[in-house]
Amino acid sequence: MFRKNLLLAFRHLRRNKLYAFINVIGLAIGIAACLVITSIVHFEMSFDEFRQNRDQIYRVYTSFSGVFDGTNRGVATAVSPWIKENVSGVAYTSPFFTTASSVSPLNEQGVRLDESRQNDLAVVTPDYFSVFSDYQWLSGEPETALSQPNQVVLSDEKAFQYFGVTNPLDAVGRELIYGDSTVMTVSGIFEAPPKNTDLVFQDFISFATVENGGWERNYQLNDLNSTNSSSQLFIRLLPGKQPEDIKAQFASLEEQYAQENDDHGFFAHYQLQPFSEIHFNSELGIFDNSRSPAHRSTLYVLIGVAILLLIVAAINFVNLETAQSIRRAREVGVRKVLGGSKENLMGQFLGQTFLLTSISMVVALGLTKLSLWFFSDFIPSDLTFEIGDPSTLLFIAGTTLTVALLAGIYPAFVLSSFRPALALKDRIGSMGKGGGSHNLRRGLVVFQFIIAQVLIFGTLAVGQQIRFMLNKDMGFDKDAIVYFYMPWRDTLYKDALVAELERWPEILTLSRHEAPPAENGYSSNVMNYKDGGEEKSLNVFRKFGDTSYIHLYGIELMAGRNLLPSDTVKEMLINETFARQMGYQQPADAIGKLLSYNKKQVPVVGIVSDFHTRSLHEPIVPVAIANRRPSFGAVGIKLPTAGGDADQLEGFISRLESKWKEFYPDENFNYHFLDESIANFYEAEQRTAKLVRTATLVAILISCLGLFGLVSFAANQRTKEIGVRKVLGATVSNIVGLLSREFLILVAFAFAIAIPFAWWATTKWLTEFTFRIELSWWLFALCGGLALLIAFLTMSIQAIRAALNNPVESLRSE
Repeated sequence: MFRKNLLLAFRHLRRNKLYAFINVIGLAIGIAACLVITSIVHFEMSFDEFRQNRDQIYRVYTSFSGVFDGTNRGVATAVSPWIKENVSGVAYTSPFFTTASSVSPLNEQGVRLDESRQNDLAVVTPDYFSVFSDYQWLSGEPETALSQPNQVVLSDEKAFQYFGVTNPLDAVGRELIYGDSTVMTVSGIFEAPPKNTDLVFQDFISFATVENGGWERNYQLNDLNSTNSSSQLFIRLLPGKQPEDIKAQFASLEEQYAQENDDHGFFAHYQLQPFSEIHFNSELGIFDNSRSPAHRSTLYVLIGVAILLLIVAAINFVNLETAQSIRRAREVGVRKVLGGSKENLMGQFLGQTFLLTSISMVVALGLTKLSLWFFSDFIPSDLTFEIGDPSTLLFIAGTTLTVALLAGIYPAFVLSSFRPALALKDRIGSMGKGGGSHNLRRGLVVFQFIIAQVLIFGTLAVGQQIRFMLNKDMGFDKDAIVYFYMPWRDTLYKDALVAELERWPEILTLSRHEAPPAENGYSSNVMNYKDGGEEKSLNVFRKFGDTSYIHLYGIELMAGRNLLPSDTVKEMLINETFARQMGYQQPADAIGKLLSYNKKQVPVVGIVSDFHTRSLHEPIVPVAIANRRPSFGAVGIKLPTAGGDADQLEGFISRLESKWKEFYPDENFNYHFLDESIANFYEAEQRTAKLVRTATLVAILISCLGLFGLVSFAANQRTKEIGVRKVLGATVSNIVGLLSREFLILVAFAFAIAIPFAWWATTKWLTEFTFRIELSWWLFALCGGLALLIAFLTMSIQAIRAALNNPVESLRSE
C-alpha cells in the first residue's frame, strides 16, 4: 500500500509541476531559514556552557551611587588582594587584565621572527586556571606555569602560529618579545578553547611580570581609587556558598573606599555578576576590544521569526493543496465509486504531502549549507552546521513529520470526505467561493501577510535606527580621521616621527593623545570638588590629549581656554555634563573651580561641548580632558577630505606606513579609521538588522509564491468566465483587477492587524537605546505601500497572462 501511494504521489507531482515546484521551494526556503536562524541562536545560547563549576564563577564589578550613578565592568586593582585576605567563602580569586601588544617570537638562535599585533592578551595569576579549571593542559602545570615573572602560557594554535611547530610541545621553553622589549618564556601549552566562548584569550602572561615591573603597562597595583574596564576580577565560590554571603562581606571594603577618598556623596559598591550572564549583558559588556554581547531578547525574537517563517511556509502548502483539491474532485469521486475508503484516500493524500515535505527538507538542507556560506559576512564565523549532529537530526525528523501533518491533514481530510455523486458532477460547492475552504484560504493569506508586514515594518525601523546611530552627531568629528598607537616604551622616536608628520602638507590636523573621544574601553577616576563648604565627588571619564586634541576631533570649546602643553596634569577641560552635575546651571561658571585629582588640586580652565564616549545605548557622562605627555600612546590625523579618492587615500596610508617603518622597522603598522571604530559599536545591531532583513525577504518571497499559486489557480478556475468577459469587451486591466481585487483587500486587512503588533515590538526594542528614533507615520505608510505593491506585482504576472489568453480557446467546447 505504501509503495502504491508513493507511486500515485509521484504521478500527481509530474502532472502538476508548477504547483509542486512552488510547494517544494516555498517550504524548503522556510525550513532553511528556520534552520539557519535556530543554528545562530543555538550557537549564541551555548557560549561557555561547557565550563566546569560555571554556576560558582562570578565577575566582580563596580557600581557607583550618590551624585553619580553608573557601572564599570572593572574594579580597582586593590580589590583582588583585599577579597583574598578578608572574604570567606571564596575558593579562588583571579585578577584579570586584558591588553594588546605586538608579539615577536624568537627563533632558537634568538633572532626575531615575523611580528604580529595581538589584541587578545591576558595577564593573570595561576589562580585563573583554578577559577576556570576546564583547560586541557598539554604541557606544564597550571599551579606553577605562571608563578614566575616573564612566563607566558600559550594555546596549541598560538604555538603553531608563532613558531610554526608541528608538535606544540616543542614551543615550551621558547621565547617571545611582547611589546618593545619584554621577553617572555613559554612555560605551558593548553588546547585552544572551543569557539563558543567569550574567554578567547590564548596568550596568558604571568601576573608576577607586572608585579616585578617587567611589563610595559602601568596597572596601578593596589590602588583603590582608579577603576579601569580592562582590570577585571573573577572569583569562584566554595560549594554551597551563595553570592549574597559574599556580597555582605564587601561592606567594610566600601567603607574603606569612602574613607580613603574623603567621600561625602559618592559611593562605590562591589557587585557580583554570574559568569553565565556575561555573554548577554550589554550594560557591562564583555572585555575591551571583544565582540559585542548578545541580547537574549533579540535571540528570542529571532526564534519567533524562525517559527513564523516555518508557519508561513506551511500556510503556503495548505493554501495551495486545498486550492488544488477542486481539480481532484472527480479523481476522488471515481476512487470512491471503485471502493476506495476514506482511510485509504487520507493515506494517499498524506503520503503525497509527506513526499513533498521530505523533498523540501532535502532541498532545505542544501540551502542551509549554501546560506551559511553566502551570508558568512554577518553570520558568526565560528558557527557550523552538521547534519549528523543529534540535535539537527531530531530537528529534521520532528520538522518533517510535524509540517507534513500540519500541512497535509486538512487537505487530506477535506478531499477524502467528498460525496462521490457530487464530485463526479462538479458540484463540490463547499470548495467554491464562499465555502469553508475558501474562507480558510482567505484567513491563511491574511495571516501570511500579517507576518510579512510585521517583518517589513521591523526591517524599516531597525534600519532607520542603525542609520540614526551611524550618522548621529557624536559631539565630535569622526569622518576622515585615522589614528594609530605608538610603541609604548619608546622614548627615542615618538617625537621625531610626529615632527616628520607635522610637516606633511596634506595633514590638516595632528594630535597626540591617549585614545579617541569614544572607544570600547574606558578609564574613570573619582574627582572631588568643593560645593560651598561641602566636598563632593563624581566618577569621571578621563581623557588625556594635547593642545590639538579638541581641534582634531572638532570638540567645541564653549567657554574658557584650551589646555597648555604639559608633561603632568596641571589643568583640565570638562564637558557640560560634568559642570551641570557639579551644580552649575551655566557650565561656564565652573571655570576656575578646583578638582582633586591624584591628591592634587587642578583648576578647570575650559568647558567643552558634550560628546559621546560610548555607544548610543548609554547616556553622556562627565568627562575631563587633561594634557599629560607620558600617557600619549596614540596619534590622530585629520585627512584632507571626508570622502576623497580611494587611490589617493590608499597612497596616503602607504606613505604613512613607509614613514612608520623608517622609525620602527620591526613593528607592524596598525591603523584605524575612527568612523569604522564607531560603526563597530553597533556590530550586534547590524548583524541583527541583516538577519531580520533577510528573514523579511524570505517571508515576502514565500508569501508571493503562495499568491502566485493562488492567482494561477483562480485564473484556471475562471478560464471560461474570463473568456466571456473578454468577448463582451473586458480589457486586460479589467481582468487583472478582477483576479487581484480580493487578494489586495486581504493584504490591506492584514496591514490593519499587523501595525499594532509591529509598533509594540519595535517600540520595545528601541527602549534599549538612550538615543533613538521616533516612529514616524511614513514608516507605517511605506510598510503598507510596499506590501500592496509587492502583492500586486506578483499577482499581475499571472493575471496578465490569463487576460492575454485567446478567449476562443476557453470557449471552444461551449
